[in-house]
Amino acid sequence: MTVSTLGEIRRGKLCVKSAQLFSSALARFKDGPVEIKVERKHATRSINQNAWYWSCVVGLVAEHTGYTPDEIHEIYKAKFIPKELAIADGNGEVVMEVVIGGSTTRLDKVQFSDYCERIREWAATLGVVIPDPNEYD
Repeated sequence: MTVSTLGEIRRGKLCVKSAQLFSSALARFKDGPVEIKVERKHATRSINQNAWYWSCVVGLVAEHTGYTPDEIHEIYKAKFIPKELAIADGNGEVVMEVVIGGSTTRLDKVQFSDYCERIREWAATLGVVIPDPNEYD
């Protein structure tokens, strides 16, 4: 089970939003060790960044290759943000390993920009020039 919440660091102290709900969720855990992770919250991509991605980054390569935009999006995820999965049998022995595409929705603005830049470099090897986001109307 995973419990998460948003909060802020103020003067070196963690201030949890919805502290009462968070405490109630923690009470459902059995006693024992847990892992606590605190990371800075980053903004996700903007509406304009998303429109540029689907129109230019995905659309131009889809048009060039004949694949659908959804197929190109899946190719990008598998190539540029791969996620490795291992399937184990009942004895814990790995019986199959696969690589699928990760999620672009979990990327913050900086990570998403890096992802798109790597795609632009790769697309150039196909002869597809993807314009900068600020050149997109």
